[in-house]
Amino acid sequence: MNIIISAILIFCLIPSAWSQDSSKEDGQSDEIIIEEMVSKINTDIDPDYVYKYSQTKFVPPAGKTLLIMGQTVEAITEYLENFPDQNLPGGWAAYWGVTEFEGIKKPYKNNTGSTQDHQMLVEKFPNSVIQSAMWMVGKWAIAKKAGEGVYDKVIKKYAAWAKSANRPIYLRIGYEFDGPHNELEPRDYKNAYRHIVDLLRAENANNIAFVWHSYASPPFNDYKLSEWYPGDDYVDWVGISVFGHAYNADFGPSCDNVLEFAKQHRKPVMIAEANPVNGIDKEKSEVWDQWFVNFFNFIYRKNIKAVSFINEDWQSLSIPGISSWQDGRLFNNKEVSKAWFRETDKEHYLKQSPQLYKELDFTER
Repeated sequence: MNIIISAILIFCLIPSAWSQDSSKEDGQSDEIIIEEMVSKINTDIDPDYVYKYSQTKFVPPAGKTLLIMGQTVEAITEYLENFPDQNLPGGWAAYWGVTEFEGIKKPYKNNTGSTQDHQMLVEKFPNSVIQSAMWMVGKWAIAKKAGEGVYDKVIKKYAAWAKSANRPIYLRIGYEFDGPHNELEPRDYKNAYRHIVDLLRAENANNIAFVWHSYASPPFNDYKLSEWYPGDDYVDWVGISVFGHAYNADFGPSCDNVLEFAKQHRKPVMIAEANPVNGIDKEKSEVWDQWFVNFFNFIYRKNIKAVSFINEDWQSLSIPGISSWQDGRLFNNKEVSKAWFRETDKEHYLKQSPQLYKELDFTER
């Protein structure tokens, strides 16, 4: 009887041992999978995109890229809830419109159903930057009116708030200026951009870097890129959007044109908006090879100095023209999110820290 009982006990214990070994192997295999995913990224830098910058602000040192996340209160809150133990990015993105002082000092829910709140970013995230996107379009003569000073009271209020924030702010004036969806005429855009910069400078909002942000796709009315350019004295950074671009190793001639223009004018480049808009599948991680590897390869190869990732479910927003965009939130897929943090935890990416402002050559008042 004792022999039988002993045999039964041994038999019962063996599967447990197998289970432990199997679990360990699964953990090891997960680690190997993540390492293999990240190892596909080519970190070589094209020396043609390493050049001395002229008239700019808050640029990371050589070999560094500022990491920013966005772009709504809801998305940021959701990101923090899903990744409570991860290092925080170096900055956060928010939006507002030149026509009204909303979403700056207090929460504002807009017609997309999402909320903007610049002040929340100041209070919640010390030792970080703000990437602030100013909506300004050609429709309804908004850009024309901005250039004529119609919204000066709004700009002055923003200047006062920006100074109180006492941290680097990257302001994208009329973001995606050349996008067909914004219908901006170059003359109206340039007049508005210059007027806004002149006013902010007159108000001594010296902690603002001005970002000239291109859609990096075929432009509105086939205008040349240079026709929208307000001039070297008015531009600190050149920005681009990266959405469908990164499903190919080559981001296309429009994107190449913007990077070449930035190099000619000796400006650092920021990926101001980015997301795999075909979605991140909950079960399959193919999007890593299809989009993320190209995305990170581009960051290294083109010496991109700042990158802002939008962690968003596009289907939840009521934004005209993007009804086909899908859920591109990192936490949809465990392998993709682990690979993302394995890559962005590298020293190459500047994150929230007491040393961040020093690295960006920003002196607090």
